Amino acid sequence: MAHGHWKRLGDGSLLTEDADEGLGHIVPLKTYITILCTLLGLTVFTVAIAQVDFGEMNAVVALLVASVKALLVASFFMHLKFEGKLIIMFAIYPLVLLFLFVGSNVADERIRERVYPSFGEVTEAFPVPAAAPVEHHKE
Repeated sequence: MAHGHWKRLGDGSLLTEDADEGLGHIVPLKTYITILCTLLGLTVFTVAIAQVDFGEMNAVVALLVASVKALLVASFFMHLKFEGKLIIMFAIYPLVLLFLFVGSNVADERIRERVYPSFGEVTEAFPVPAAAPVEHHKE
């Protein structure tokens, strides 16, 4: 058996109720306590890894831990673990769009830095032409 069992909560008269299965499922308290302890442990882990310098990967590591925590919250506390595939697709679709938008911006910023170096920085690849001397006309 999975982490919970179904319990009939309604008579099927509401549009959101399934007349055959009901709406509810019972999750044991032990499961919630385990998830709570895991989330607290991941929070301590987040604080600990914030003290370590991963270079350019700092944001990636932080987002990875945050994603695991969000997955636990969505799966158990928002009960997505017990939902149908269509509801899960509605939950995942915005995340896919977020990764596409953020990923394209990150890729653009990395390419842009190579094409247009930072202001005030002169590199061999992009020499700055000398200004032409200005001649003053005397009349």
